[in-house]
Amino acid sequence: MRKRLVGKRSVGCCGRFLIGVFLLSISSIGNAQNLSKYGATSGMERSVRFRDGDTVFTIRNETTAHSWNQYAFEKTRDLIDAYESYTGVSFQRATVPIYKTLPESEKNRIRLVLKESVYLNGTRIGGYNNVSGGTGKELGIFLESGLVPIGSPALLLHELGHYYFTEPIWLAEGIVSFLPFLLAKKGILKLTKQEISSVSEEWQLSERPSKIDPPLAENFHSDDPRVGAWLYSKSVRLQGILYRELGNENYRKFLKTAISQDLSDGNGLLAVLRSIQPKNWESILKGWVLPGKYSTYSIHSFSKMKDWDSL
Repeated sequence: MRKRLVGKRSVGCCGRFLIGVFLLSISSIGNAQNLSKYGATSGMERSVRFRDGDTVFTIRNETTAHSWNQYAFEKTRDLIDAYESYTGVSFQRATVPIYKTLPESEKNRIRLVLKESVYLNGTRIGGYNNVSGGTGKELGIFLESGLVPIGSPALLLHELGHYYFTEPIWLAEGIVSFLPFLLAKKGILKLTKQEISSVSEEWQLSERPSKIDPPLAENFHSDDPRVGAWLYSKSVRLQGILYRELGNENYRKFLKTAISQDLSDGNGLLAVLRSIQPKNWESILKGWVLPGKYSTYSIHSFSKMKDWDSL
């Protein structure tokens, strides 16, 4: 079973960029996809035009799954197009904090690296995001092939979403996990039923609430094994609550604000939500983001797919 380790930040050139690390058991990797260890490396480099200019898309594929290159290219292109359309923010504008300290040759460039096994600091992990250069010199999004086979793009879409949403981690993790589902539901992003299922399966909706349950804005970095994947699942469920309360147009306004402002704590989020739509947000966010007992939405809210399908 995959364990999601959240809350690691880049500490290099662009300190704001999230480093998402995904730990998983060796057995689950092997069962996910059995690829030859000695396949020839393949690659791809293409220029893609987005709203405000061209972006270079690069893949280095160290597996035998060479057909993955075209699949990943199409999913990346379509996701960025959908983000631009829904948020109203161009890729070039959203990525200014990420690229501003990198060499000119690395700006407006998306790098994907597919490997049989991904290691970071000697530990085998499912993948990591180093587009800002905070975790070593080699830039890119590094993915283990068994986690992102054709038809299951959830991890790829999640990591690409961090080009738009970086900090605070407790908010960004939920947004980039929820948006592919929402964009597909709206017909803005073309995903098959299988691909949509791969996205929602990552939400860990079956994860039972932890007895250690701080508000998201207070402690999203807990290493306590008793917490498990609960805080990650909680961050996704928060997006369901916000979308239901705001409605489609106001949720889009919220996302646009989240791209340009650092909503570092619960009070910052509270102020933005009040400015968009006056409501009793204190009651809505209690237990989720703000201290106090759950109020408007119980701890079990958005724990079933029917809750999401009704949005």
